[in-house]
Amino acid sequence: MTLRETIPGDAIQTRALDLAAEQVLWLLDPGSGAQPADLDAGLAPLSAMGAVGLATLFDRFGLTDLTRDVFLLVAAPELGAKAAAAIARHPLALRGRTTPALLVHVLGPSALAALGPGALLQQAALISLEPGPGLSQRAVSLDASVVQFIHGAAQPAEMLAHGLVRLGLAEGDGATLAGALRDARTHPQMPLVQLRTANRLEAERLAAAAFASLGLQGFALDMDATDMAPFQLAACLNRDLVMLEAGVVIGADDAGCALADQIMAPVVLWGPGAPNTRRPVAEVAAPPAPGPLAGGLHMSPAIRQDAQVTFDLGLAPSVWTTAQARAARALDGLAQPIHPQACWDDLVLPEAQTNQLRQLSAFQIHRETVLEKWGFRAKSARGLGLAALFAGPSGTGKTMAAEIVACELGPPGEELGLYRVDLSAIVSKYIGETEKNIARIFDAAENAGVVLVFDEGEALFGKRTTDVKDSLDRHSNTETAYLLQRLEAYTGCAIVTTNLKTTVDEAFLRRFRMVVDFPFPDAALRERIWRVIFPRETPLGELDYPTLARLAVSGGFIRSIALSAAFLAAADASPVAMAHIGRAARQEFGKIGKPLPDAQLRAFQ
Repeated sequence: MTLRETIPGDAIQTRALDLAAEQVLWLLDPGSGAQPADLDAGLAPLSAMGAVGLATLFDRFGLTDLTRDVFLLVAAPELGAKAAAAIARHPLALRGRTTPALLVHVLGPSALAALGPGALLQQAALISLEPGPGLSQRAVSLDASVVQFIHGAAQPAEMLAHGLVRLGLAEGDGATLAGALRDARTHPQMPLVQLRTANRLEAERLAAAAFASLGLQGFALDMDATDMAPFQLAACLNRDLVMLEAGVVIGADDAGCALADQIMAPVVLWGPGAPNTRRPVAEVAAPPAPGPLAGGLHMSPAIRQDAQVTFDLGLAPSVWTTAQARAARALDGLAQPIHPQACWDDLVLPEAQTNQLRQLSAFQIHRETVLEKWGFRAKSARGLGLAALFAGPSGTGKTMAAEIVACELGPPGEELGLYRVDLSAIVSKYIGETEKNIARIFDAAENAGVVLVFDEGEALFGKRTTDVKDSLDRHSNTETAYLLQRLEAYTGCAIVTTNLKTTVDEAFLRRFRMVVDFPFPDAALRERIWRVIFPRETPLGELDYPTLARLAVSGGFIRSIALSAAFLAAADASPVAMAHIGRAARQEFGKIGKPLPDAQLRAFQ
């Protein structure tokens, strides 16, 4: 059984304070009795236990015998009734507080050096001198956070209460950042560590994980929430971070950099640009976070912060899914949610189109690097969104491709929200209503970080009216311009689909990051589609795939035939056979009023 297990926490603090009070009483009146127990020997077991209190404070700040005795005399009013009364009775005390004159009288002239502004006790803000004339008759006291610490309660200073926020539970891979912090602590130049990211929440998430791996608490500083002078803020931060064994995250603007230069505790600067610091800087690139944050989908900070709190309380399985579910509620009634189920194996396209779709995913994943780190956002605020046009006949795989993109950009095992917007339904005959509908959709999607699919793109992207004859022509052009503007500014991924690419104005095509043509499948592609269209669990008979490929239909039509054939086979309690597919094909062709030629029907017998 260890010493800590045998001594209650309150008793540990009481024992340390009693030993300190005995030392104070002896210092004030050495001839009053026997010398007290050796303070170092008495505090050593308590220091080894790592308990918050006097012993830990002495160790963390490395106080010498002299600075320790100065500190104890200043702390006397906080050490118990006997020590407080002894100080109050002293003729050189002021309002029950220690004064420099009292310290010189008790400890000798060297005590003044320990009170100097460049000495440890003041540099570390462990003691403070009240303002006043001269030096001798000015009260010396402890900050409330120091008093709390020696009594076993570790809290930041009251002046920092609004600006210093404790980070939540660690979430993410902070190993690289932790390594940089560890190296900085042992480097003779004590470099600052900068996390190259423009996302404050991401910086705090990674810093929390890094601090936790180093055995430190984590805090984030909001300098706008404090009104302390810079030198006073630096002193308080240095003291509290050492006392609490903590690190801090600070924004890398000029004020943050000036402050970080003075912080000796582990500090993480965050920001995309080069910091303006006197100390050297060790840069760490933010690792890709799961899903949209890595791809540049900027979910509303308020929504994500709310989800973080829910996750920290253990009420949600992950931050991302909770945040997206809450944000996406705003899209209810504006767009139709689609649950992505398709994968790359389900999509049969020519190689060129498949490569384009993979490139589309890569655009979004590396968006943060290109726009922020490589400076493209600073050059122009236009055209930074990821908008793509999927063009091709009905049933050629445009919606399926959008599902795959949503899955590619989502966290491992999850997918981004995918919402389908019917442009023909949001176009209104009333002037201004179409723009309002578009604004509501994009505002909601911007917070949620989802993939938007706009169907029937030709409804707004048709040939512009160059010969404007009336207000309706001007209104139509205005609607199109507004949609383009929102598409270019959208920070997520937006896909516009159209069955009639030839009706889309050529001037609009360059505004899309990518245009993917979905061709009507030839016989070779149709055979590949037939080979993958049935799920693995479906029992299949002897199917003649080259014969099936002779049906000149799109992939969507093939899926309808395959599903109908599966129902017919299930009714016969037999595997899917060519005869079932023939009957299903005749039914599906009948829906669109096209008879299936007898020659083709005979091939399915």
